[in-house]
Amino acid sequence: MSLPPDLTLDDVRVRIRKAYSNPSVGKISQVVLKDGPQAFRIATLLEIINSNTGEFHHHCLKIDHIVRKAKEGWFTNPERSVRLDSPDEVDRLYMFLHALKQDALADQHGDLHLIRTNDYRQLESLLGSLANLAATDKIQLVRTILDQLSEASSSAVDFVAAFEESSPEALRHISMASRFVEYRNAYERLEELVDNPKTLEREFQDHLSKNPWMFGSEYSELLSRRTWTRDDNLDHMLRRTVDGYVEIVEIKTAFGERLFMHDKSHDSYYPSSKLSTIIGQVVRYVEEVERNRDSIIAKDKVDTLKIRARAIAGRDGDREQVAALRNFNAHLHGIEIITYDQLLRTAARVLDVFGNAGAATAETTTDLDGEIPF
Repeated sequence: MSLPPDLTLDDVRVRIRKAYSNPSVGKISQVVLKDGPQAFRIATLLEIINSNTGEFHHHCLKIDHIVRKAKEGWFTNPERSVRLDSPDEVDRLYMFLHALKQDALADQHGDLHLIRTNDYRQLESLLGSLANLAATDKIQLVRTILDQLSEASSSAVDFVAAFEESSPEALRHISMASRFVEYRNAYERLEELVDNPKTLEREFQDHLSKNPWMFGSEYSELLSRRTWTRDDNLDHMLRRTVDGYVEIVEIKTAFGERLFMHDKSHDSYYPSSKLSTIIGQVVRYVEEVERNRDSIIAKDKVDTLKIRARAIAGRDGDREQVAALRNFNAHLHGIEIITYDQLLRTAARVLDVFGNAGAATAETTTDLDGEIPF
């Protein structure tokens, strides 16, 4: 806005009101926040109405920063002006300033949140009736509230504050239920990856690194480090639950080709070329780690004594393939081949433990916690 220098401040205020003339604007109120001598701030509060019904909708606040130069005239400075346009912004500002003026926030910390009168009355009525609700209705209420929460509207800190004064038994149930849902979603995602022939090796590696519980309770820890020798990056290094030693876990794809070929002349099964390549790679990893045992102990405080390795690859296939794999693993030394179908069964067993724990008493749940990996 640019106005002639001979206008007064009241003239400027009138021009501002006229600039907001609109069928959707009702009553206009103004106040001068800063009165010169060269810089001025004028607050203009607009009632936004429904142009068809004339009903009030919300307030809109404009704070214009205006500069007066004797010769050039009046000029607005948009960069130092403020516009509160959304329906709740003005109300929140009013409630905040009003509470400060009343000294209601003198000893308080945190954010001030605005609840409309009708919404507050409904909330008050709901809270008053909670004690009379059946347990199933309370659970349904929790489900409804969780559906309304988004990642952007809540944080772990908010949940900690909400749970601090909750009963220990309720927290155990919430913890068990949330982990069960998390694990079930991860399991279903693994099923999708296994069933998709186009799934890349990297996708399996990423998913299993985020969900090491799928390897079962035999392992207690997933080590974050992947580089243990100069030239190799291992997919996973897991610590055994029983003795604390580590094992190599190599992740391949869930390819559908047969793991074993049948030699009709000798009526025997032998590894396919794809499986042979995997075994050769794992054997080299084991050799390299064993060769560098002393330096790994000195540098990482991890003992790789008689380290074992597992390779996850392929699918079960028919009964003959399963039998051939079992027989093959029995004759290997320090290395085991596991199919993705076997991995899914291991992960399903963990889910079964959670399901049984969720249906058990609080005491049984406590006993089972030690059996849940990670």
